[in-house]
Amino acid sequence: MFDIKWLESLELAQREIASTNRLVFLFFHDIACGGCEKTKTNTFTHPSVVEFISGAFAAVNFNVTESQEMTARYNVEWTPTFIIADEHGRELERWVGYLPPEDFLCQMHLSMGLADIHIKRFKDAESAFEWILDYNPNADAAPEARYFMGVALYKDSGDDEHLKRTWEAMNHRYPGNFWTKKASAWSH
Repeated sequence: MFDIKWLESLELAQREIASTNRLVFLFFHDIACGGCEKTKTNTFTHPSVVEFISGAFAAVNFNVTESQEMTARYNVEWTPTFIIADEHGRELERWVGYLPPEDFLCQMHLSMGLADIHIKRFKDAESAFEWILDYNPNADAAPEARYFMGVALYKDSGDDEHLKRTWEAMNHRYPGNFWTKKASAWSH
């Protein structure tokens, strides 16, 4: 059985990722939360999830009742809450709610790509979004990943043709989707 290596504090996680390309993964849970228990027993035991979290992150979990200071610091209002933070503990991305392993992996890659955009690691963002589009192009996260891949390509190159091509690809692959409507501004 694979296990996620949970560190005991945010400070330990910050030290572990210093001078690396890794980020911090925070999991806020509550004992009375059905989605939290399902995440622990179903999602966090899946080998692909364990491997991804272990490779890309230093992970810390917090029981919201026992860790009220961290719960307040990150303004956690519902569980399970998942946060990706930088080496300073600054929140880059968050999502809430249980997801089965395959969807969780897509959400992790999406959030990691968005976090990479926030810290101007555009090539890493492109890779994270590309993983979703290659691994599970029909995932709920795929249209958003395609949208932000266009953003990352544009920010990396300054070439607005990336935005136009993103719109065209999305209009073909995901017509009528919420994210395709947003990309329609790039159709000129």
